[in-house]
Amino acid sequence: MPVVFMFPGQSSRYPGLLPKLAALSERNAALLDTASKLIGRDLGEHYRADNPEAFARNTDVQLGVFVANHMFLQLLQDAGVDAQLSLGLSLGEWNHLVHIGALEFDEALMAVQERGAAYDAGPRGAMASVFPMELDELQEVVDQARDVGLLEIVNLNSPRQQVLSGERAALDKALAILERDHFCEATIIEKQVPMHSSLFAPVADRFASYLSQLSFGKPRLPYFPNRLAQLIAEPTKDQYVELLSSHVSNPVLWRASIDVVLANHPDAVLVEVGPKRVLFNLIDKKWHRGISKLHMDSVEDTGAHIAQVLEQVRAKTAA
Repeated sequence: MPVVFMFPGQSSRYPGLLPKLAALSERNAALLDTASKLIGRDLGEHYRADNPEAFARNTDVQLGVFVANHMFLQLLQDAGVDAQLSLGLSLGEWNHLVHIGALEFDEALMAVQERGAAYDAGPRGAMASVFPMELDELQEVVDQARDVGLLEIVNLNSPRQQVLSGERAALDKALAILERDHFCEATIIEKQVPMHSSLFAPVADRFASYLSQLSFGKPRLPYFPNRLAQLIAEPTKDQYVELLSSHVSNPVLWRASIDVVLANHPDAVLVEVGPKRVLFNLIDKKWHRGISKLHMDSVEDTGAHIAQVLEQVRAKTAA
Protein backbone atom coordinates (compact mmCIF):
# COMPACT_ATOMS: atom_id res chain seq x y z
CA MET A 1 0.00 0.00 0.00
CA PRO A 2 1.51 3.36 -0.98
CA VAL A 3 1.35 6.19 1.55
CA VAL A 4 0.08 9.59 0.42
CA PHE A 5 0.56 12.70 2.57
CA MET A 6 -2.12 15.42 2.44
CA PHE A 7 -1.15 18.84 3.81
CA PRO A 8 -4.12 21.02 4.88
CA GLY A 9 -4.69 24.72 4.25
CA GLN A 10 -5.03 27.72 6.50
CA SER A 11 -8.42 26.84 8.01
CA SER A 12 -6.63 24.08 9.94
CA ARG A 13 -5.53 26.01 13.00
CA TYR A 14 -6.32 26.71 16.65
CA PRO A 15 -4.77 28.58 19.61
CA GLY A 16 -1.61 27.13 21.15
CA LEU A 17 -0.88 24.89 18.19
CA LEU A 18 2.85 25.53 17.68
CA PRO A 19 3.89 25.38 21.35
CA LYS A 20 1.99 22.10 21.68
CA LEU A 21 3.80 20.57 18.72
CA ALA A 22 7.18 21.94 19.81
CA ALA A 23 6.75 20.09 23.12
CA LEU A 24 6.41 16.74 21.31
CA SER A 25 10.02 16.50 20.10
CA GLU A 26 13.41 18.20 20.28
CA ARG A 27 13.44 18.53 16.48
CA ASN A 28 10.14 20.36 16.52
CA ALA A 29 11.39 22.70 19.24
CA ALA A 30 14.53 23.35 17.17
CA LEU A 31 12.40 23.99 14.08
CA LEU A 32 10.32 26.57 15.92
CA ASP A 33 13.51 28.27 17.09
CA THR A 34 14.92 28.26 13.55
CA ALA A 35 11.71 29.67 12.11
CA SER A 36 11.64 32.40 14.79
CA LYS A 37 15.16 33.49 13.90
CA LEU A 38 14.38 33.54 10.19
CA ILE A 39 11.18 35.55 10.65
CA GLY A 40 12.76 37.80 13.28
CA ARG A 41 10.32 37.29 16.14
CA ASP A 42 9.46 34.69 18.78
CA LEU A 43 6.85 32.48 17.10
CA GLY A 44 6.39 30.33 20.20
CA GLU A 45 5.40 33.43 22.14
CA HIS A 46 3.21 34.78 19.35
CA TYR A 47 1.24 31.55 18.89
CA ARG A 48 0.67 30.88 22.58
CA ALA A 49 -2.86 29.75 23.45
CA ASP A 50 -3.82 32.95 25.28
CA ASN A 51 -2.85 35.38 22.51
CA PRO A 52 -6.10 36.58 20.88
CA GLU A 53 -4.08 38.20 18.06
CA ALA A 54 -2.20 35.03 17.09
CA PHE A 55 -4.09 34.69 13.82
CA ALA A 56 -5.29 38.27 13.34
CA ARG A 57 -3.25 38.80 10.16
CA ASN A 58 -3.30 36.48 7.19
CA THR A 59 0.51 36.47 7.32
CA ASP A 60 0.33 34.93 10.78
CA VAL A 61 -2.31 32.42 9.70
CA GLN A 62 -0.15 31.21 6.82
CA LEU A 63 3.08 31.07 8.83
CA GLY A 64 1.44 29.25 11.73
CA VAL A 65 -0.20 26.55 9.64
CA PHE A 66 2.85 26.08 7.38
CA VAL A 67 5.16 25.54 10.37
CA ALA A 68 2.63 23.28 12.11
CA ASN A 69 2.26 21.11 9.01
CA HIS A 70 6.03 20.74 8.80
CA MET A 71 6.23 19.76 12.47
CA PHE A 72 3.75 16.97 11.87
CA LEU A 73 5.83 15.90 8.85
CA GLN A 74 8.98 15.79 10.96
CA LEU A 75 7.28 13.55 13.53
CA LEU A 76 6.38 11.09 10.77
CA GLN A 77 9.77 11.12 9.08
CA ASP A 78 11.66 10.89 12.37
CA ALA A 79 9.67 7.72 13.05
CA GLY A 80 10.73 6.30 9.68
CA VAL A 81 7.42 6.91 7.91
CA ASP A 82 7.44 8.70 4.57
CA ALA A 83 5.17 8.85 1.52
CA GLN A 84 5.46 7.87 -2.11
CA LEU A 85 3.28 10.83 -3.10
CA SER A 86 2.01 14.03 -1.51
CA LEU A 87 -0.21 17.00 -2.21
CA GLY A 88 -1.46 20.05 -0.35
CA LEU A 89 -4.66 22.06 -0.30
CA SER A 90 -4.04 25.77 -0.99
CA LEU A 91 -1.40 26.86 1.56
CA GLY A 92 -0.60 23.17 2.10
CA GLU A 93 0.93 23.10 -1.38
CA TRP A 94 3.95 24.86 0.13
CA ASN A 95 4.46 21.97 2.56
CA HIS A 96 4.10 19.65 -0.42
CA LEU A 97 6.89 21.55 -2.20
CA VAL A 98 9.19 21.05 0.79
CA HIS A 99 8.27 17.39 1.13
CA ILE A 100 9.05 16.57 -2.50
CA GLY A 101 12.35 18.45 -2.38
CA ALA A 102 11.45 21.34 -4.68
CA LEU A 103 12.29 23.89 -1.97
CA GLU A 104 14.19 23.90 1.31
CA PHE A 105 12.15 24.66 4.43
CA ASP A 106 13.90 27.99 5.08
CA GLU A 107 13.21 29.38 1.61
CA ALA A 108 9.62 28.12 1.64
CA LEU A 109 9.04 29.75 5.05
CA MET A 110 10.13 33.15 3.77
CA ALA A 111 7.98 32.68 0.65
CA VAL A 112 4.95 31.90 2.81
CA GLN A 113 5.57 35.08 4.80
CA GLU A 114 5.73 37.07 1.55
CA ARG A 115 2.57 35.32 0.34
CA GLY A 116 0.75 36.27 3.53
CA ALA A 117 1.91 39.87 3.31
CA ALA A 118 0.64 40.06 -0.28
CA TYR A 119 -2.73 38.68 0.86
CA ASP A 120 -2.95 41.21 3.70
CA ALA A 121 -2.30 44.03 1.24
CA GLY A 122 -4.82 42.72 -1.30
CA PRO A 123 -8.49 43.53 -1.97
CA ARG A 124 -11.00 42.87 0.80
CA GLY A 125 -13.70 40.23 0.67
CA ALA A 126 -14.83 37.05 2.39
CA MET A 127 -15.12 33.28 1.98
CA ALA A 128 -17.64 30.65 3.07
CA SER A 129 -17.69 26.87 3.09
CA VAL A 130 -20.89 25.28 1.78
CA PHE A 131 -22.07 21.74 2.62
CA PRO A 132 -23.83 19.64 1.45
CA MET A 133 -24.42 20.91 -2.06
CA GLU A 134 -23.25 19.77 -5.47
CA LEU A 135 -21.35 22.09 -7.76
CA ASP A 136 -24.03 22.72 -10.42
CA GLU A 137 -26.69 23.58 -7.84
CA LEU A 138 -24.35 25.95 -6.00
CA GLN A 139 -23.45 27.67 -9.26
CA GLU A 140 -27.13 28.59 -9.70
CA VAL A 141 -27.06 30.29 -6.28
CA VAL A 142 -23.86 32.16 -7.18
CA ASP A 143 -25.44 33.39 -10.41
CA GLN A 144 -28.37 34.80 -8.44
CA ALA A 145 -26.06 36.67 -6.06
CA ARG A 146 -23.79 38.25 -8.65
CA ASP A 147 -26.04 41.26 -9.22
CA VAL A 148 -24.61 42.83 -6.04
CA GLY A 149 -20.94 41.92 -6.48
CA LEU A 150 -18.34 39.43 -7.63
CA LEU A 151 -18.69 35.90 -6.25
CA GLU A 152 -17.04 32.66 -7.37
CA ILE A 153 -16.75 29.01 -6.39
CA VAL A 154 -13.07 28.72 -5.60
CA ASN A 155 -12.46 25.46 -3.73
CA LEU A 156 -13.93 22.35 -5.32
CA ASN A 157 -13.18 20.16 -2.33
CA SER A 158 -15.52 17.19 -2.68
CA PRO A 159 -18.73 16.30 -4.52
CA ARG A 160 -20.78 17.99 -1.80
CA GLN A 161 -18.41 20.56 -0.24
CA GLN A 162 -17.36 23.77 -1.98
CA VAL A 163 -16.02 27.19 -0.96
CA LEU A 164 -17.33 30.58 -2.11
CA SER A 165 -15.12 33.66 -2.34
CA GLY A 166 -15.69 37.24 -3.40
CA GLU A 167 -17.20 40.54 -2.35
CA ARG A 168 -19.01 40.47 0.99
CA ALA A 169 -22.35 41.78 -0.31
CA ALA A 170 -22.57 39.01 -2.91
CA LEU A 171 -21.49 36.36 -0.41
CA ASP A 172 -24.11 37.52 2.12
CA LYS A 173 -26.82 37.35 -0.54
CA ALA A 174 -25.74 33.82 -1.53
CA LEU A 175 -25.76 32.69 2.11
CA ALA A 176 -29.27 34.08 2.54
CA ILE A 177 -30.45 32.18 -0.55
CA LEU A 178 -28.81 28.98 0.70
CA GLU A 179 -30.55 29.28 4.06
CA ARG A 180 -33.93 30.27 2.66
CA ASP A 181 -34.22 27.96 -0.35
CA HIS A 182 -31.86 25.07 0.28
CA PHE A 183 -31.62 24.66 4.08
CA CYS A 184 -27.91 24.27 3.46
CA GLU A 185 -25.14 24.69 6.02
CA ALA A 186 -22.75 27.52 5.13
CA THR A 187 -19.94 28.76 7.37
CA ILE A 188 -17.88 31.92 7.01
CA ILE A 189 -14.25 30.74 7.01
CA GLU A 190 -12.54 34.03 6.11
CA LYS A 191 -13.82 37.53 6.90
CA GLN A 192 -11.24 39.66 5.10
CA VAL A 193 -9.46 37.87 2.27
CA PRO A 194 -11.21 36.60 -0.93
CA MET A 195 -8.58 33.97 -1.69
CA HIS A 196 -8.55 32.12 -5.03
CA SER A 197 -11.05 34.52 -6.57
CA SER A 198 -10.35 36.74 -9.58
CA LEU A 199 -10.38 39.70 -7.15
CA PHE A 200 -6.93 38.50 -6.15
CA ALA A 201 -5.39 38.82 -9.63
CA PRO A 202 -3.27 41.84 -8.52
CA VAL A 203 -2.00 39.78 -5.57
CA ALA A 204 -1.04 36.97 -7.94
CA ASP A 205 0.92 39.41 -10.10
CA ARG A 206 2.78 40.81 -7.09
CA PHE A 207 3.62 37.35 -5.80
CA ALA A 208 4.87 36.16 -9.21
CA SER A 209 7.77 38.61 -9.09
CA TYR A 210 8.84 37.19 -5.73
CA LEU A 211 8.48 33.60 -6.91
CA SER A 212 10.85 34.25 -9.80
CA GLN A 213 13.64 34.79 -7.25
CA LEU A 214 13.28 31.37 -5.60
CA SER A 215 15.71 28.53 -6.24
CA PHE A 216 13.34 25.70 -7.15
CA GLY A 217 15.14 22.36 -7.41
CA LYS A 218 14.40 19.10 -9.15
CA PRO A 219 11.88 17.27 -6.94
CA ARG A 220 12.43 13.70 -5.73
CA LEU A 221 8.68 13.07 -6.10
CA PRO A 222 6.16 14.48 -8.61
CA TYR A 223 4.79 17.98 -8.21
CA PHE A 224 0.99 17.98 -7.77
CA PRO A 225 -0.30 21.57 -8.21
CA ASN A 226 -3.79 22.61 -7.11
CA ARG A 227 -4.21 24.50 -10.36
CA LEU A 228 -4.09 21.43 -12.59
CA ALA A 229 -4.88 18.37 -10.47
CA GLN A 230 -2.19 16.63 -12.53
CA LEU A 231 1.19 15.17 -11.62
CA ILE A 232 4.24 16.87 -13.08
CA ALA A 233 7.33 14.65 -12.92
CA GLU A 234 9.91 17.24 -13.97
CA PRO A 235 8.54 20.77 -13.52
CA THR A 236 10.51 23.72 -14.80
CA LYS A 237 11.08 26.92 -12.84
CA ASP A 238 8.70 28.73 -15.18
CA GLN A 239 6.00 26.18 -14.38
CA TYR A 240 6.50 26.61 -10.64
CA VAL A 241 6.26 30.40 -10.93
CA GLU A 242 3.19 30.34 -13.17
CA LEU A 243 1.30 27.68 -11.22
CA LEU A 244 2.05 29.07 -7.76
CA SER A 245 1.18 32.63 -8.75
CA SER A 246 -2.00 31.84 -10.71
CA HIS A 247 -2.98 29.57 -7.79
CA VAL A 248 -3.59 32.76 -5.78
CA SER A 249 -6.50 33.91 -7.95
CA ASN A 250 -7.84 30.64 -9.38
CA PRO A 251 -9.83 27.69 -7.99
CA VAL A 252 -8.34 24.86 -5.95
CA LEU A 253 -9.11 21.53 -7.62
CA TRP A 254 -8.91 19.34 -4.54
CA ARG A 255 -11.71 16.93 -5.47
CA ALA A 256 -10.09 16.26 -8.85
CA SER A 257 -6.69 15.83 -7.20
CA ILE A 258 -7.93 13.17 -4.79
CA ASP A 259 -9.72 11.41 -7.65
CA VAL A 260 -6.43 11.29 -9.58
CA VAL A 261 -4.57 9.89 -6.57
CA LEU A 262 -7.10 7.14 -5.97
CA ALA A 263 -7.49 6.30 -9.66
CA ASN A 264 -3.75 5.60 -9.79
CA HIS A 265 -3.43 4.16 -6.28
CA PRO A 266 -6.79 2.70 -5.16
CA ASP A 267 -5.08 0.94 -2.24
CA ALA A 268 -3.34 4.10 -0.96
CA VAL A 269 -3.19 5.06 2.71
CA LEU A 270 -4.07 8.77 2.87
CA VAL A 271 -2.55 10.58 5.86
CA GLU A 272 -3.52 14.14 6.74
CA VAL A 273 -0.28 15.77 7.89
CA GLY A 274 -1.35 18.86 9.79
CA PRO A 275 -3.73 20.27 12.42
CA LYS A 276 -7.35 19.19 12.82
CA ARG A 277 -8.96 16.73 10.39
CA VAL A 278 -10.46 18.82 7.59
CA LEU A 279 -9.09 16.77 4.68
CA PHE A 280 -9.82 13.51 6.48
CA ASN A 281 -13.47 14.53 6.90
CA LEU A 282 -13.88 15.61 3.26
CA ILE A 283 -13.43 12.04 2.04
CA ASP A 284 -16.76 10.64 3.15
CA LYS A 285 -18.63 7.42 2.36
CA LYS A 286 -20.56 9.01 -0.48
CA TRP A 287 -17.34 9.93 -2.27
CA HIS A 288 -14.70 7.23 -1.78
CA ARG A 289 -16.12 4.44 0.34
CA GLY A 290 -13.67 2.13 2.08
CA ILE A 291 -10.57 4.28 1.54
CA SER A 292 -7.76 3.95 4.09
CA LYS A 293 -7.39 7.38 5.67
CA LEU A 294 -5.77 8.70 8.84
CA HIS A 295 -5.31 12.07 10.52
CA MET A 296 -2.36 13.14 12.69
CA ASP A 297 -3.93 15.61 15.11
CA SER A 298 -5.94 15.14 18.28
CA VAL A 299 -7.30 17.70 20.72
CA GLU A 300 -6.77 15.38 23.68
CA ASP A 301 -3.40 13.57 23.67
CA THR A 302 -1.67 14.36 20.41
CA GLY A 303 1.47 12.36 21.25
CA ALA A 304 -0.48 9.18 21.98
CA HIS A 305 -2.66 9.70 18.90
CA ILE A 306 0.39 10.10 16.64
CA ALA A 307 1.93 6.93 18.08
CA GLN A 308 -1.28 5.11 17.20
CA VAL A 309 -1.25 6.54 13.67
CA LEU A 310 2.34 5.39 13.17
CA GLU A 311 1.35 1.87 14.21
CA GLN A 312 -1.59 1.90 11.81
CA VAL A 313 0.52 3.13 8.87
CA ARG A 314 3.16 0.47 9.49
CA ALA A 315 0.52 -2.24 9.76
CA LYS A 316 -1.24 -1.18 6.56
CA THR A 317 1.93 -0.86 4.51
CA ALA A 318 3.29 -4.19 5.78
CA ALA A 319 0.14 -6.06 4.80
